[in-house]
Amino acid sequence: MTRFAALILLLAMLPAARAQLDVSLELKRHTFMRGEPMEVTVVIRNLAGKDVILRDEGTHQWFGFEISKDNDTPVGPYHADYRNDPLVILNGSTVRRSIDLLKLYPVSEYGSYRARAAIYFHETGKYLSSEIGRFDVSEGRKLWTQTVGVPRGRDGAGGYRKMSLLSFQQPKEMMLYARVEDEGTGAVLATYPIGRIVGGTTPGAELDAENTLHVFHFVAPGQYYLSKIGVNGEWLGQTVWDSAKGRAAVRRKPDGKLVVVGATRTNVAPVGGPPVPKLSDRPVALPK
Repeated sequence: MTRFAALILLLAMLPAARAQLDVSLELKRHTFMRGEPMEVTVVIRNLAGKDVILRDEGTHQWFGFEISKDNDTPVGPYHADYRNDPLVILNGSTVRRSIDLLKLYPVSEYGSYRARAAIYFHETGKYLSSEIGRFDVSEGRKLWTQTVGVPRGRDGAGGYRKMSLLSFQQPKEMMLYARVEDEGTGAVLATYPIGRIVGGTTPGAELDAENTLHVFHFVAPGQYYLSKIGVNGEWLGQTVWDSAKGRAAVRRKPDGKLVVVGATRTNVAPVGGPPVPKLSDRPVALPK
């Protein structure tokens, strides 16, 4: 029996005991587009009446998840032997940690998933689990696509990347996404939500000499976002631009450089961009 299968068996056999620790799982959303970051937050409350330490012990990892797809098909982690740094939780305190679930588990295929956090408490030799959270992975509507080569001197030089813009309906608004795929293998290198998209408008997409994608799109009256994504899926930042009147756009100068015309850059921080949790917020040593 594999370690992952043993974990599922233990969780199935154990009652939802929360005498020492209360564990809950929070999902930012319940519908995700294929390949985008999936932020989940695990909340651990110490009810033991004393300070406790969570640590790996033997084959038991103190922090993990149980995930299944569609008809209860188990989904194992990319690396079953990952290790976690110990964590001290003071008496009565609560710890919250957010991670990108996509970094740990292959949950980018279309379908419905169920997930719950699994916390191993070495003092009792038991796993304490959260309630089950459910989410779906689906696809957006393609607005633009272009296949480009990877320039010399870059990782994957000589290969090809497919860059796409897609719209995807989130619970409150329609969002614009940028995706980069390896043309040869079909692997998704990155999928980024880059801001709301206003109905009836068309985002502009331009590529510079390094095949960096520049996406310029309308987000509100007189306001635009300019997002930059590298040929290997690197997130290169986002800026806000104001236009007093008329339509702004990204244009190519005779020397090949890209410039924004009809708008002025502001110092306002954008609210778009990929909601990727910070490394310091991640409670596990993510496998490389």
